[in-house]
Amino acid sequence: MGKNEYQEDEAARPKKKKKKSHKVYALMVLVMGIAIIVLAVLILFYVQKIEVEGNEYCKDKEIINTVQNDGFSINTLYILGKYALGRGEQLPCLDDMKVSMKAPWIVKVTVKEKPIVGYIYAGNEYAYFDKEGMIVYKGPDFIEGLPCIEGIDTGDISLYGMIESKDKSIFEEMLVTSQQVKKYKLSPDKIVCQDNKIYLYKGKIRISLGSSVSSEQIAQIPPIMEKLEGKEGTLHLENYSEGNTTITFNAEEIQEEN
Repeated sequence: MGKNEYQEDEAARPKKKKKKSHKVYALMVLVMGIAIIVLAVLILFYVQKIEVEGNEYCKDKEIINTVQNDGFSINTLYILGKYALGRGEQLPCLDDMKVSMKAPWIVKVTVKEKPIVGYIYAGNEYAYFDKEGMIVYKGPDFIEGLPCIEGIDTGDISLYGMIESKDKSIFEEMLVTSQQVKKYKLSPDKIVCQDNKIYLYKGKIRISLGSSVSSEQIAQIPPIMEKLEGKEGTLHLENYSEGNTTITFNAEEIQEEN
């Protein structure tokens, strides 16, 4: 090997090492850059607060616990992604739940609860149910303006469980009644089943609806109640229909069912 060739090889070697060191440096910079970005995301999007709105009977804490139901739900982006992909959980008492970001560290949850149509007094608690007969809220809190269901034997009443009754057909009619009185904003004191017949109690007026309840029957009540203000007795609507529009009122002392 000639002298000139040897010198050329020696000159080339440092260049290869230098080129290799540049690649290692670039890789280190890239790794550090990614680490900084990941760290920034973890810090910036760390959930510090979850705001809940739209709920009346469902507790904020219960909704928040549902949103943060796993170990990764301390990150705002993770929570948003989870619900965007349809993998987020929703409480049975909610018709709708939307999750958004108010700030990188604040999650906003907007909910729409299932409407309550009535309640059953069970022990020392009130069990509130929706139009399907599902218990959507159970607790010591009394919510005004809702009818109490009485006179029906029910089984175990548990939160988010369906009310079951041996008198299935008449109970279904009572559910229909609950829906209709809410629709017409009647707010009766209670709905009672007695001898397989349904009665509404509003003040000193008892309204007899029979064993089958229709929207037409309930629609007659508001204007009639205005005329019966201050009176006591039974309003008979059990035979009312499109073909029979006879309505009677018997003035009498009402003995309420306990």
